Amino acid sequence: MGKAKKIGIILILVGICLPTVTLPFISEFHPLPDVCLTSNFFHNMGNMEIVLRLEQVLTPDNPQRTNYQEKIAIPYRYLFALSVILVCTGMGVIVLSRDKKD
Repeated sequence: MGKAKKIGIILILVGICLPTVTLPFISEFHPLPDVCLTSNFFHNMGNMEIVLRLEQVLTPDNPQRTNYQEKIAIPYRYLFALSVILVCTGMGVIVLSRDKKD
């Protein structure tokens, strides 16, 4: 197995594992049982975020009420698009690294 083929396999594995590893950090996922699966997937893909930091600030007038400020989040659709690009690039590297036998 050549070096380019190994790089292609690594790119495919990273592209598959990247969205899977970030699943526990996703917010804003709401399953909609009355809507078809495809529509539900695209609706959630547009709303999901990976929250990196969430600061909790208590208000002095009401200690039970919590305000969240300075949220740092990455939309999940960008991470999903990156993983698709990585998988496609890995497959392209594998296909182009084949030995051409005429």
